[in-house]
Amino acid sequence: MSKLDITIRSERPNDYHTLLNLTYKAFLTLDFPGRPRMDEHFLLHLLQHSSHVIPELCFVAEHNGKIIGHILYTKSKFKRGDGSEADTITFGPLSVLPKYHRKGVGTALIQHSTTKAQEMGFMAILIVGVPEYYQKLGFKPAQKYGLTLADGTFLDAFMVYELSPGYLQGGGMHSGWAPEFDKAGSDDTGYEEFHRTFMMEHFPKQLTLRTLYENDVALVKRWLYLPHVAKWYKHPDHWMNELRERHGEFSFLTHFIVEYEGIPIGFCQYYDCWFSQQHEVWNEKCNVSNKQGEIYSIDSLIGEPDYLRRGFGTEIVRFLLEKLCILGAKKVIVQTEEGNEAAVRSLLASGFLKVDDYYSLNL
Repeated sequence: MSKLDITIRSERPNDYHTLLNLTYKAFLTLDFPGRPRMDEHFLLHLLQHSSHVIPELCFVAEHNGKIIGHILYTKSKFKRGDGSEADTITFGPLSVLPKYHRKGVGTALIQHSTTKAQEMGFMAILIVGVPEYYQKLGFKPAQKYGLTLADGTFLDAFMVYELSPGYLQGGGMHSGWAPEFDKAGSDDTGYEEFHRTFMMEHFPKQLTLRTLYENDVALVKRWLYLPHVAKWYKHPDHWMNELRERHGEFSFLTHFIVEYEGIPIGFCQYYDCWFSQQHEVWNEKCNVSNKQGEIYSIDSLIGEPDYLRRGFGTEIVRFLLEKLCILGAKKVIVQTEEGNEAAVRSLLASGFLKVDDYYSLNL
């Protein structure tokens, strides 16, 4: 890991829109089992004027004058065994632009802010995060201190950092984050309104791809049964099984939801054909058995009828090809249902050539 030359400074009010965009991009591809949606940028929006935010502990990281990272702290509490409440602090979201991941930016923001928090007299930090990452920075499982979540359970991702040794002695129960954390995850209407406004402001008239999350599974199912999709996707149960098992048997598939100005309009995916040999016929046609990481395939659909016949199919293919080029793919092969002229037009417009009963493109 090569570290960057960065400058850390306090967050300023006029950083807000830049930080919204940064937070959106930072969490765009984060996925884990059960993740309902990406709402970190919504959380940042809700916290903008929250009394729980600690402005003195909100910092940005800059590289060559550009903001590439951000950390934000809020007040939190835990209840001791004797019923008394003790003050703690919490950070999040911690955001770093994907281009600068694994370059020490997040670590620098944490180290800088924890030092400042200790100087300000704060006693302990409580977070929920990735144990493998945060434990390297000195965070420890809350369970070690006898600290539980508000429902009395332990969670590996619930971790603490004592700024004053012994402050957490005796344990207790977490008794409250800033209320905006709960609202970010539960206010579906508020999220949808905010996200659409955000996308129209930051990505006007643009098609975008984002990771498929748990809340999207039902949406794709609805699309699969619409007449204009069902005509070509004739085995919806098979597709739904792939989505439900995307963290298991079908983890070799990379799924996306297609949005237009924040409105989900379609679905697409790519996969390494080497992993799909037991599910596809590509080994017979293209000899993929010894070509891991070389030959890929793609699929896509426009689910919302109002967005058909607007050229989005070709644009989706272009996005997928760009991602595959970054991965180092050498060839992309696609088999379409006979008569699916819209899909064929998108492939031909992207440079694919017909080979027997499928289409092929050398990258």
